[in-house]
Amino acid sequence: MPVRLAHDHDREVGDVPGIDLGVTELQGPPGEAVAGWFDAGIRHVTLIDPVNLAVEDDTASRDAVRRLVLVRELTSHGIGVEWRLLLPVDGGADWRVFCHLYPPAELSPAAGDEMEPLDAWRRSYYIDKCTFRRGPGFVQVRDRRSSRLNLLTIDDPAYLAMLAQVMEAAPIADIDLDIARDFAAEGLVVQVGTMLVWLPYRLRRWPLPSMII
Repeated sequence: MPVRLAHDHDREVGDVPGIDLGVTELQGPPGEAVAGWFDAGIRHVTLIDPVNLAVEDDTASRDAVRRLVLVRELTSHGIGVEWRLLLPVDGGADWRVFCHLYPPAELSPAAGDEMEPLDAWRRSYYIDKCTFRRGPGFVQVRDRRSSRLNLLTIDDPAYLAMLAQVMEAAPIADIDLDIARDFAAEGLVVQVGTMLVWLPYRLRRWPLPSMII
């Protein structure tokens, strides 16, 4: 997967030597790659190809979720990302499910809302909109995508095991569909072709003082 790396998100300093590092190929799991980029001072990433969720075959599905996981991990680390999101034309995925992620540069198809969806996404985006944190024997999700706090605690071993499966995405054929439906009902996973992937990103630092949160 080709990506362009930069030490700064400001286009006006893009020509300064050492800021734009050019195009490279993503190697290994996206989470590990993003952690390494962050430590190396990378603060902006451009995805060359769009995140196309209107896919059906296995290869295209794996490519799509790999890009989606990359955007999720970049958002988690607070790294700016320029990306394009292509949704199924039949309405199979709602943009609101993804609105906790760094807003895309392009969103299509984008229609059927009182406010243009991409503009609505940009206006409503903030850090910690849908995140998770791990504790001993549980995972807690804080979800504000619906404009209210939905606090979920996952402590059932079977549910935690499936969460681990879909963190980097997993084939639908390999997972427990009953648990998958429970996660999907809360908007925690999304199906992309033949794959299922976890949507909340890990909260790495509190964006506000703890007493406010």
